[in-house]
Amino acid sequence: MDAYRLPKTVTPHRYTIELYPDLGQGRFTGNETIEVTVHEPVNTIVLNTAELTLNSVQLQEGSGATQTAAVALDETEERATFTFSRSVPNGKAWLAISFTGRLNDKLRGFYRSRFKLADGSEDVLAVTQFEATDARRAFPCWDEPCFKAVFEVTLVVSEGLAAISNTAVVERQPLGNGTARMRFAPTIPMSTYLLAFVVGRLEPTEPVFAGTVPIRVWAVPGKTHLGAFALEAARFSLEYFQDYYGIPYPGEKLDLIAIPDFAFGAMENLGAITFRETALLLESQTATQAERTRVADVVMHENAHMWFGDLVTMAWWNGLWLNEAFATFMEYQSVDAWKPAWERWTGFGVSRSAAFLTDGLAASRPIEFEVVAPKDAEAMFDVLTYEKGAAVLRMLEQYLTPEVFRDGVRRYLKAHEFSIAETGDLWKGLGEVSGEPIPDIMNGWIFRQGYPLVSMRVDTAQPALVVSQRAFRYLPDGAGDRWQVPMTYRMRINGTVRRDRVLLKDAEIRIPLNGVPEWVVANEGGHGFYRVRYEASLLSALLREPAENLSPIERFNLISDAWAATLAGITPVTEYLDLTARFTDETNRYVIRVPVASAAARRRAVCAIRSCAARQRGCPARLGGTARR
Repeated sequence: MDAYRLPKTVTPHRYTIELYPDLGQGRFTGNETIEVTVHEPVNTIVLNTAELTLNSVQLQEGSGATQTAAVALDETEERATFTFSRSVPNGKAWLAISFTGRLNDKLRGFYRSRFKLADGSEDVLAVTQFEATDARRAFPCWDEPCFKAVFEVTLVVSEGLAAISNTAVVERQPLGNGTARMRFAPTIPMSTYLLAFVVGRLEPTEPVFAGTVPIRVWAVPGKTHLGAFALEAARFSLEYFQDYYGIPYPGEKLDLIAIPDFAFGAMENLGAITFRETALLLESQTATQAERTRVADVVMHENAHMWFGDLVTMAWWNGLWLNEAFATFMEYQSVDAWKPAWERWTGFGVSRSAAFLTDGLAASRPIEFEVVAPKDAEAMFDVLTYEKGAAVLRMLEQYLTPEVFRDGVRRYLKAHEFSIAETGDLWKGLGEVSGEPIPDIMNGWIFRQGYPLVSMRVDTAQPALVVSQRAFRYLPDGAGDRWQVPMTYRMRINGTVRRDRVLLKDAEIRIPLNGVPEWVVANEGGHGFYRVRYEASLLSALLREPAENLSPIERFNLISDAWAATLAGITPVTEYLDLTARFTDETNRYVIRVPVASAAARRRAVCAIRSCAARQRGCPARLGGTARR
């Protein structure tokens, strides 16, 4: 048996779960019935459970016959094996399980989130965080993304407490003992990691509507007024995404829930998104631009997941980039559509510099790699998944055109809605619409680390652009590596500005011209995930009027690429200094970051050299003075 993947001889179809959380005692009890399909006769059923006590397990076959299971727990592999005295036949069956567990303090599974009320007293919420493999800490389940199922949740809670799950409450029944039974509507088929329930002293805002979908922000008492900005962002993005994806929002309501103790920025539970308070709540009148941008980014990122991740889900954790990179791409797309003056794509071009830096190292990794144990997926929550992943999608979108890219995404989502998908399925949808060999183009970007340095020069004798590539590395050269680089470029030739595209597949290509260009901008728009180096005459032509010839992100890339080439030993530092001297009148806040940062780096290098020299001379006073400077 695979140590990390469950057998598929038995698969879940529907969970009916009733939970009784006791916030004061930090415990919960539960009962569930799981409707399963038995694909071949079995004597054992294996599923995931962790930190739960299983009190009883019974199975009812399609014929009505019942059996009681012998239960064996494997704490290391977080599994339960149910063994039956006689073989369970093919067809439908129902597992009935009763269990108990603790509301832990680990910020995962079903846990307690503590906060203080206005009077200084402490209160507690019961909150879920199931990604990647912590649903098994709340109820026994098939805790892998490929096992999608419908969930019907009932929460029995103390009167006066709010209870939230992925869907709307369809029945509230007071039980006469100070508690009420809250029954929620069935969910769409979805993975266990997207299920959510929150119980406690929470208050909602009045709803706003995206079409017929009500949207609310929930927060602890006294903070709901801080949700107004997030509501605006959520309504815009839900309407924007429904139009972009061409598929209605797959839920019936959308709750945005601010959690005092939360390990992540947010979690894309369908219809019940949980957030760290600072990622959702702000004072609209006094918030800084950075605070507004963060809330808009996070809200729209999570809303994008409602389709890309929730409606269509990765088959296994190696596909996590499909969720996160695409949601990052759509986050910038939607915020830019909502607030174009914020220049979010320009901001993204700057922030992805961290991915360039990481991916230029020999110890980098591919965006997608094999995940054996689910915990290995934790390594994917980094700049390579989010920033590089989103950057290569943006590069492909601009090469194919936004309309063609969008239509390919629509085809992919429609083909796999309510189901699971792999990276190749996205390439198939994009390829069918574009007619381009998308797997050939993109697999090198997704399944191999690194990126290219693209060099450009002009052959004036037989007019042509000569474009070449080699791997960019800060340390030992990877000159043998090659990508299929979807390039867009812009030039002024014969007095006319022209935009074009080319797929750079070979080490070098020639693009014939009908004259000698006045200037050329490689990586037009700044969307490509590659560095550019120009021959001296092309660089000089661009620098005659950089503010006229280049957009802010193109100017940023020009300086950033030159600085990276300097650090890698490809470009002399004098050449870089000459370049930055041409930007003394630059006022764009993004563009000036690179020369300022590189100047600081040079100062640190000088300090390090002086410190080393001082240590060699045994002069602590000089060392101390240098360090302070």
